[in-house]
Amino acid sequence: MEISAKDFMLKQPNYPQVAESDKYYMVLAGRLAKIWDNARILMNVGEEVRRDVVLAVTGYFQDIVADAGIWRSFSTLCYELYRRPLPFFDRPDDYIDSELNLIDLQFIIWYVIDCEGERHGSLSPFDANIERLAQLFFNLLDAVYEEAPTPVEYNMAMDVDFNDEQDTEKVYDLSHWLFWNCYFLRPAATSTLRMAASKAQSIIESYPDKEEAQQRLLEMNRQLMVENTTGPLSLSIGEWMELIVNGAMPQLEDEQPVEADGEHRFYRQLVEATGGSRIAFIDGYDALEQFVGERMGWGKSENGHLPSMKKFANFVLLGNPRRGLLIAHDVAQYINHPDNPMYDAEAARREAHRLVTERGVAPIDLVKYVFENDLVPEARLPFEAGNKRSLLHENWDFFARLYLQTHYRGD
Repeated sequence: MEISAKDFMLKQPNYPQVAESDKYYMVLAGRLAKIWDNARILMNVGEEVRRDVVLAVTGYFQDIVADAGIWRSFSTLCYELYRRPLPFFDRPDDYIDSELNLIDLQFIIWYVIDCEGERHGSLSPFDANIERLAQLFFNLLDAVYEEAPTPVEYNMAMDVDFNDEQDTEKVYDLSHWLFWNCYFLRPAATSTLRMAASKAQSIIESYPDKEEAQQRLLEMNRQLMVENTTGPLSLSIGEWMELIVNGAMPQLEDEQPVEADGEHRFYRQLVEATGGSRIAFIDGYDALEQFVGERMGWGKSENGHLPSMKKFANFVLLGNPRRGLLIAHDVAQYINHPDNPMYDAEAARREAHRLVTERGVAPIDLVKYVFENDLVPEARLPFEAGNKRSLLHENWDFFARLYLQTHYRGD
């Protein structure tokens, strides 16, 4: 596996400028690549993905040597969310915050491979080959930790003041790097960026004038940065910036409860129709129309109240005091609820992980509701087939944030 100068520099916050420490870390990346080649493990992973793993590990090392705050911000937020420095792993006795740690490397290797793969959840973060590769990488990085030069370009966040109008360009440059090229945030946005690449190609083909095409691409890039979350915890780029630059935690608490007189009318109608439950299960479109028309009081409609749902079945209706009525189709078979005659344990074992691994399968309110209330006990990630202990159930919120991204923050 070759790590070219261009491969390396594209991941640097100072690109296209070259810093004094860049040569050192470029050589280090090459040494890590050589270690992987010689180990002959995980060779089924494509070379492009393996290269991205090596560059991510190198970026992590640069980050902690410089104390740039990217990894520290992630770990701090993980403590806030999960009471541990990173998902899955219990804190080892020898774990040192914001310094080189073996489980950090194990997490990063898994994270990049899993995000860039075609099927989320196919690889366990505890895979023996990942553990072995992490140990090999750790041996080298630990040996050079004290001598490694500080990559000062990684400290660009220290020079940013959000309240200073003269720092507008710095804020944009840092935001752009974090979203598009940062070793840690970019992998989680792989699916978003793949769709963006297709859209970019369409723009290039639609606008023969290069300057106009370039302007359209810049506008598209800015829009993507504003509208999409990124990183493994599904934060907006603005939230990442506030966390990294100012240590400001994003809003994590749920909204305050809605007073009864402020509840959405569709929510009240559903609860009344079900006799007190905020969830209902309906097998087909005709039954759905009858339910909303008669039991929820919507009355008759010549063309149907929900014509877009005609081709679907296995409906789940969930009431939300603020949003009203949320409807998911073709997922009732996954949910083990006493009022659900469509529950299919075998289908749930085989496919219920889609609720957290595929965007748009169900509204996030429903995903949270079924996991918080243990209504998908058979759900397993693909690598967990047959397991009694489920990593998915213990870490469903993290997996949902990672895989659903912007959908996690509300449909």
